[in-house]
Amino acid sequence: MAKPRRLPNPRRAPTCDETDQINEAARASGDDVVLDVLLLCLHTETASRRGSALGLRAADLDVRNRQVHLTEKAGTQRWQPITLGFARHLLAFAGARGSSVAVG
Repeated sequence: MAKPRRLPNPRRAPTCDETDQINEAARASGDDVVLDVLLLCLHTETASRRGSALGLRAADLDVRNRQVHLTEKAGTQRWQPITLGFARHLLAFAGARGSSVAVG
């Protein structure tokens, strides 16, 4: 028996214009604009899944080595490089929100 024909995958990365529109909407609305922008930056820099962002802890940030530890789908774990500027923003955000965890 022949396998059924697969339909083309409709998934694609957003265009630069679409990404700009998403970022602008996040900056202009929402209950927690700073958090929204940081989440978008996290996904842009790491291509991480939503669950990784939701489970992120201050202890998962290694500023010295410019990495963030992500726990992905099915428990897959990986260290993902991030820019130094973004690492510093995450660290400052965690401190401003009351994190008392020492980060690397």
